[in-house]
Amino acid sequence: MILVALSLWLSAAIGADAVRITVVDARTQAPVPGVRVQLQSADNAARDLHTGDTDATGTITFATVPAGRYLVTVSTVGYAFVRRGLTIVAGTPVTLTIPLTEGTGAYREEVTVAAAPVGSAEVGISSQVTLGSAAIQDLRGIATDDPMRAIQGLPGVVTGDDFQAEFSVRGSAFRHVGLVIDDTPSPLLLHAVRGRDDTGSLAMVSADVLERAALFSGPHPQRHGEWIGATLDFGLRSGSRDRTHVRGTISGTSAAIVLEGPLGATGRGSWLFTARKSYVDWLIRKLDPEIVSTIGFTDAQSKWTWDLTPRQQIQFVLTGGEAVYREPETSIANGLHKAVSTGGLASLAWLYTGNSLTLRQRASITTSRFTNTGMRSQVQGRGATTTRMWRGDASRAVGAQWLVEGGARVEHTVTDQMLARFRVSGTSVTQTASRSIEDDRRLVSSWAQVTWRGARSGLVAGVRAVDADRPDTRWLAPWVLAEHRLGRVTLRAGAGASRQLPPLEALTAAPDPLVPERARGVDGSIDLRLGSRGRLQITGFAREEHDILRPLGEERVVKGVFRAATTFPIAGSRLHGTSRGVDVVLQRHGSAGAAGLTGWIAYTWAHTRYEDQVSLETFDGDYDQRHTINVFLQQRLSWRSAVNAKLRLGSNVPIVGYFTGDAARLFSGETRNAVRLPWYVRLDVRANRSFAIKGRRLTLFAEVVNALGRRNLGQADGFIRLPSREAVAYTEKLVPRIPSVGFLIEF
Repeated sequence: MILVALSLWLSAAIGADAVRITVVDARTQAPVPGVRVQLQSADNAARDLHTGDTDATGTITFATVPAGRYLVTVSTVGYAFVRRGLTIVAGTPVTLTIPLTEGTGAYREEVTVAAAPVGSAEVGISSQVTLGSAAIQDLRGIATDDPMRAIQGLPGVVTGDDFQAEFSVRGSAFRHVGLVIDDTPSPLLLHAVRGRDDTGSLAMVSADVLERAALFSGPHPQRHGEWIGATLDFGLRSGSRDRTHVRGTISGTSAAIVLEGPLGATGRGSWLFTARKSYVDWLIRKLDPEIVSTIGFTDAQSKWTWDLTPRQQIQFVLTGGEAVYREPETSIANGLHKAVSTGGLASLAWLYTGNSLTLRQRASITTSRFTNTGMRSQVQGRGATTTRMWRGDASRAVGAQWLVEGGARVEHTVTDQMLARFRVSGTSVTQTASRSIEDDRRLVSSWAQVTWRGARSGLVAGVRAVDADRPDTRWLAPWVLAEHRLGRVTLRAGAGASRQLPPLEALTAAPDPLVPERARGVDGSIDLRLGSRGRLQITGFAREEHDILRPLGEERVVKGVFRAATTFPIAGSRLHGTSRGVDVVLQRHGSAGAAGLTGWIAYTWAHTRYEDQVSLETFDGDYDQRHTINVFLQQRLSWRSAVNAKLRLGSNVPIVGYFTGDAARLFSGETRNAVRLPWYVRLDVRANRSFAIKGRRLTLFAEVVNALGRRNLGQADGFIRLPSREAVAYTEKLVPRIPSVGFLIEF
């Protein structure tokens, strides 16, 4: 767990008889028991060191404290590290209250981080999961420092590839998931290989700067953009306004630094900067030389905030990074040897907050570039994509029960891409084919929503309107959500429709005109509270999809004859299908700072099936996983120690393509997605232990990825060996058991 220091110099008239300190949760104001509190003399005199833990009421009393200057430090797992200067003058005893902020964020007067690791906040949304800063830190793992890995452990999320940040929700592809960072749709902010399939990826944002992450799986408000799947919304935190903080982390797999502090003498603004470097790719190659495909990355993020007035604020966000993928290949001509991708985001926002009116405007630019080369340095692909966007949103509270919201967005995307294929002739490599794509798209959209919230019920109705500069790209996408509480039971239901434009790179290469993909779905849930800290939620869902893109020209056998794949990938708007299933989640929340077991056990059964409207083929979806079990459990042992475990099990997805046989020995076949990968099982365990040392905190951590040592398999790019039609190298071993130890120092 990565924590942050918080310092606030105070002067208080306190007598020499006693100092009484109460520690509370900054958001809920609940007392936090079991917190280590130290009162250290400013001259570091050992005789003036007072140490103890808060009691069940979050309070500790130090008796007979001499007058003088002291440094108060407060430390416990799951909360920010607090440092406060205190001047004690002979006189009347004074009680001091210290608020703690969850996770890595410094204390602020307004805190919006969710109290529980999993919970539903918006009216009527059956499948919403919200993570606060501390939960993101616990779930992401230290080996990759990737907040997307935190999402992979959530209820209902499917992933079976250790090298990929991508995931599936209810059978939808990751390209159907909307990735939003600080109100900016950012699908390109991934460390990934462009222009190729099945390589590796990580999120281009550090968990150290995230305040929250929210995943919306079923019907939900379409505030941010146009996609037919789930929405993943990341919120960046602001820096500290009290003083400069420094935090560094070094482990066996990565290194990171976080710097933050105030802007201006009066603290009207703040700045935050973080940078990280991963070398897990080097470690994997050392632990298991059979794994030859690895990805390493470097990135940085920064956020600057300034209060123009008490009601107006501007924010500037900047992020960027580079990823390098390496894969020694036996195929000299078209085997990928090295891929370099870079990306970045810059956005400027203005916010106004009134008594009942909130306004937001944001202008942003997102870029992504890539270059793929073979072993002879032949350029197999290169490209660049740039998106410029303006977005404005407003919300107004009408009375105590009504909220009216709306907004608009203008977006322009430009892409330029080239792919090439080569032939080996002796010692030379000759280009045999190439494809270039240059295209752009302009899009204007708007949305509106009305929310009514009563004492026990709530209702939401909204619509999104879209107009793009292509034929048949105007549509309305409505949604309606409702909930009602009956004692300990809350009932929720929702329905909605959505559409998504095809990727620009697919439009130019398609043999037939592509149309927007369409989906409509319904879900309903029963949420039962179990005591004060537990809940059981059962959610059923059903979704219909139309005009879904599918790859055309795949290698396959037709009437006993093998047909090779097309030189470059092409797609068609040909699939109609359904996805149905049920989620069951059993969860136990933790009260502020209390020891005890917290977390969740989640099971999902789902089935996704498609039919090609031209060939009339029927097959399971590429991301169809019938059985999914995600478990996360955490035990807080004391103010300084905690352990947690994350277990993911899945019956796994098909090996995408036309195959027969099994994962051990594949052959080219006539039926699509007929062979599945074996069960995926992965257990990650982690332990933290903190030490408060002379106004600083040192945290030691250890993690074992894939603690069971199971050799899971993922899909890879392979080839067909003729004339036997044996499919070779279409599966690859995933990560082995990886231990990682390190430390975090805060001051």
